[in-house]
Amino acid sequence: MSPSAAVLFAAALFAAALCAATPVAADYRYPYTDPYQATVYGTPPDQIYRPANPVEPKLRAIRIEGRKVPDIFSYSADMYYSTALQKGEAPLIFLIAGTGAEHNAIKMGFLTQVFHDAGFHVVALSSPTHMNFVISASRHGAPGYVPHDVDDLYRVMLWIKEVVEAERPVSGYSVAGYSLGALHAAFLAHRDSETGDFGFRKVLMINPPVSLYHSVKRLDSWLTAENLGEVTVREQIESLITRFSHYYRDADITDLDDNFLYEMVTRVNMDDVDLRSLIGVDFRLSASSMIFASDVCLQAGYVVPPDEYPLTKGKPLMDYAEAVFDISFENYMDEFLLPYLQYLDPSMDRYTMMRQSSLYDIRSYLMETDKIMLIGNTDDVILNDNDLAFIRSVFGDRAKLYPTGGHCGNMMYAPFVEAMLAMVKP
Repeated sequence: MSPSAAVLFAAALFAAALCAATPVAADYRYPYTDPYQATVYGTPPDQIYRPANPVEPKLRAIRIEGRKVPDIFSYSADMYYSTALQKGEAPLIFLIAGTGAEHNAIKMGFLTQVFHDAGFHVVALSSPTHMNFVISASRHGAPGYVPHDVDDLYRVMLWIKEVVEAERPVSGYSVAGYSLGALHAAFLAHRDSETGDFGFRKVLMINPPVSLYHSVKRLDSWLTAENLGEVTVREQIESLITRFSHYYRDADITDLDDNFLYEMVTRVNMDDVDLRSLIGVDFRLSASSMIFASDVCLQAGYVVPPDEYPLTKGKPLMDYAEAVFDISFENYMDEFLLPYLQYLDPSMDRYTMMRQSSLYDIRSYLMETDKIMLIGNTDDVILNDNDLAFIRSVFGDRAKLYPTGGHCGNMMYAPFVEAMLAMVKP
């Protein structure tokens, strides 16, 4: 372990020991003490939690009658989600994906299996920042403002509630999400506390940001000179691709399974700059898809010049892809989202937009309710010391914070999963 990683690990352990959150079990031995390694490498295949009874989720779709979808996105007119239902009566849990993730992404598929195996009906929903959701279900078409995104999720969940209840008896409702989906889960609970449509029994937040914009600004910074020095983003990407390509070429491949992919990503020599930039690129790609979809749906002229609308099938998109990749989330927020919100409400300002997309906006509710649980890590790369202090003061013993795991790196680690299930067991 490097000296800096050793200091970080020791500090995390010390902080965890002092915090009011639930103490960590002595058998927690997650293998990565560097938070960036944890975030990128995840959990070794032999330490992943394995549900006893795997299930094949069912792909479903909703189409909003009369909704206008750009021709170039006609393939995405339906909003897709997936379900895994028990044979008889059971509680139902909604799962909300993280930034830019789809309902059947790897983490979502894993959580679907875990909660179904634990006895829940499961409904898995894409993030409101995923391209398909923006195109098919977003009312405003400008994702990233949490109140609007939560309104969209809540409306969709009410439709799905009717569908599932017509097929299976439901004994109660819960909601969980990871990363940005965890932030959404808290706001969904707050919304439901006012309307009572679901009466959520349990709400589980897995590795949430405290402030959406503070966290994404941190992620954006890893694709700037602050992290990369004199190397450009494209040069950094090319370097990583070259290293992965060399490993793939020289490896003795028998199967392109999770074991091979894990071996590849852990054995390619990457320092913290590489790891941070890889995390930043992953986030930027998700944000780029969201921004492009929003721009085209609203014909806003932000990426695609106004005289090039409407885009049709077969139109080359590479120039747009390159342009949108260079847009940071903060740029999108200041140049696109905020002006749009001010068009809807002239009194809106940047501070209000940011606060209303953070847990600070519902702090009183979070302190008063006992149904919301939080599980995460003190070394989460999207959190800072103020965020951790907020979590400890607001959630107290309803939060379980592990000393290592980065951002969602230990989400499939067996002890983490067992603790997660104990928080929401029917």
